[in-house]
Amino acid sequence: MSENFDNFPRLKQAKASIERLEKVEWPKINDFTSSDEFLKKVEEIIFKEFEILPNIFKLFKTSDFSLPIFRVREVNSFTNINQFSEHSYPPINLTGFNRCNFPKSPVFYCSNNPMTALMEVVRDSDYKQRRFCISKWELIDSEQQFAFQTFLQTELHQENNFGILKESEVEQLEQPFENKLGEDRKAGLVEYLKFLHSAFINDESYALSASIAHRTLNAKHNLATDILMYPSIQTQYKGVNMAITPNFVDNMMRVQRFYIVELENYNPITGKFNITFSKYGDIEKNIIFWKNINPEDENYREYVLSDFKGLMEDNYEWKFNEIKK
Repeated sequence: MSENFDNFPRLKQAKASIERLEKVEWPKINDFTSSDEFLKKVEEIIFKEFEILPNIFKLFKTSDFSLPIFRVREVNSFTNINQFSEHSYPPINLTGFNRCNFPKSPVFYCSNNPMTALMEVVRDSDYKQRRFCISKWELIDSEQQFAFQTFLQTELHQENNFGILKESEVEQLEQPFENKLGEDRKAGLVEYLKFLHSAFINDESYALSASIAHRTLNAKHNLATDILMYPSIQTQYKGVNMAITPNFVDNMMRVQRFYIVELENYNPITGKFNITFSKYGDIEKNIIFWKNINPEDENYREYVLSDFKGLMEDNYEWKFNEIKK
C-alpha cells in the first residue's frame, strides 16, 4: 500500500471520481475469453480514479461465530435431495455469472435467517404451489481463524441488526493508513467505500459486484475473504446474505437439518408471512431421515422454535403442520 498519503483524494475529489464511475458503461463478461481478462478490465477502470480497493475484514474463530446459516433450493431442482452435496454450492460446470461470482467459480450463497434465504430464491416469481427445501448449516467448532468481510456501507433498513458492524467499520477504515490520512482524505475514503458497497448491491449487470467479490474471495494470500456479507434486496435490506468460498464450506461447515415448506403468503413491506411445513429432515449417521410434521413431535417444535423464533410474534399459534405469523 502506498505511503504517499497525499495521493489519496480529498472528499471533493473523491465525489468527482465517483460521479465519473457512476457514468461508466461496465464491460460485459461475454466479450472476454477469460474471467481474468474481464477482471483486469474492471480494475483498470476503477484504478483510473482510485489507487486501491479497500477491504475491511475481521478475523473470527469458528467457535466465536454464532450467526445462523440457511440455504434454500426448490425441491424440483434436486436430482437427489438425500445427498448433502446437492444442498451446498453448485457444481463448477453449472455455475453461471452472479452477484458474487464469475462463471465456473461457484460460491455458497446463504442468508442469516430462513425467510431471507427463501425470498432470495422466490424473488418476484409466483411461489404458490411450489415446494422449497430450507437447509440449516453450522460452522465446525475450531480454533482456526477465518476472514469475514461485509458490504454494509449503504442504506440499511432500521430493522437490520447489523448496523453496528457498519458503524464500527468506518472507525476501522483508517487503520491500514496508520491514521495519517487526515479528516478530509478519510471522508473521501469513506465516500468511496459507500459507493463501492452501494454499487455492489445495485449492480444489475453484476460486472462490478462480481469483480469485487471474486477479487476478495479468491485473493492469492492467506487473508482472502472466507465469508462475505451483504444486505438482502429481496427483504428490503432487513436481512443479510452471505457468499462463502467452497473450500471453507468443505473444510469448516456442515449441514444440520432440513425443512420442506410451501410459502402461502408474504408481504415484503411488513415482513408478514404464512408458511406451511410438510416435512423436516434429521441427520443420523450421515443419512437424512425425512419425517412428517406432527405437532407433538418435540424435535420438530424445538427445531422450529430455534430456527424461526426471531421471525415469530409472541402470540404465534401452532397448527397441524403450519406455523403462522
